[in-house]
Amino acid sequence: MSEYPGSAVLIAPSLAEFTDKLIARRGAEQSNLLFGGQIGPAIEALSARTNTIGVGDLAPTFSLPTAEAGIWRLAEHLAHGKFSSLVVVFYRGTWCAYCNIYLRGLLQIQSQLSDANAALIAVSPEAAPSSVDGPSPEGPRFPVLIDHGGKVAERFGLTFEMDDAAKNLLKSSGLDLEKRNADGRWILPIPGTFVIDRSGHIVYAHVDADYRNRPEPQRIAAMCRSLHR
Repeated sequence: MSEYPGSAVLIAPSLAEFTDKLIARRGAEQSNLLFGGQIGPAIEALSARTNTIGVGDLAPTFSLPTAEAGIWRLAEHLAHGKFSSLVVVFYRGTWCAYCNIYLRGLLQIQSQLSDANAALIAVSPEAAPSSVDGPSPEGPRFPVLIDHGGKVAERFGLTFEMDDAAKNLLKSSGLDLEKRNADGRWILPIPGTFVIDRSGHIVYAHVDADYRNRPEPQRIAAMCRSLHR
């Protein structure tokens, strides 16, 4: 039995379905090179780090440009108890189907987050990502911040670079991250989701080197509800 309400739409089946379709399209050998060439280096990067941020840590403060040419500042959103919590999501880019499935799932909980007085932002190294929107009636889009060179992701201990085999496979499919990323490199964030409370401390963290895995948005909503008093 699901731990979430009966009306909740889970993203795990969609993530698994996309993996199956990718393997069917590329074949097992290419798929394994693509998966392993990203997951392996991400595991190594996490294992080698001493600065990965987790529950109980004070979130690194940061300011980043938005896709609409504004500036989003963490300190401003924490000031004066404006929000009960902030949800910060690091994602690889709009080219990543797994990220898009997750972001669409987050759109579905927008009204729940609003009811919990929580703000949601997404952070990507992509040069010009669009703010996330879609046909969901659940609420408005949320801002996407441009993390040039993955500098903020680095402060959270999340950056890595895939191996050459994976890069070449993606290039052969027409995807060149040197052109899409703001700094012209292949540096990516390991997907991470953090819930930050009013005091600036992290109360929930989900970081997984396997980019095919993401937390259920309903879990994020439940955490934010618990912080809204």
